[in-house]
Amino acid sequence: MNRKLYPKNWDAIARSLKESANWTCQQCGRPCRRPDESAEELVERLYNTPRWRDDLVDMIDGGPLGAIAKFRTGRFVLTVAHLNHRPEDCRPENLRALCAPCHCRMDLQAMSTKRAIALERQGQLNLFGADQ
Repeated sequence: MNRKLYPKNWDAIARSLKESANWTCQQCGRPCRRPDESAEELVERLYNTPRWRDDLVDMIDGGPLGAIAKFRTGRFVLTVAHLNHRPEDCRPENLRALCAPCHCRMDLQAMSTKRAIALERQGQLNLFGADQ
């Protein structure tokens, strides 16, 4: 994330979108960690929700201790994605509140687009338009 490409008020824009999404991923519906909510509070809130428990907890072999629960709270972080992958474009219709896994999937699917945009920023011309 190159902060120089984002508007100065990016933090306020992102927070506003996350609040309007009620700290929930707009793609998959995953409830995400709220501001001022500790990791422990997140686990407590979601652990008894069967839909999210399997994604929240990985059981690992603890040897003589038996199975140990490892909490994956990073999967429950809400981010803001630019649908056209241009951080300077903060129009509401270009932004989505996405959990970390959904945001990663979106970025992975758009690697060629992101590379083309990076080359444009370095001065390479694009014969097909900005979104090609």
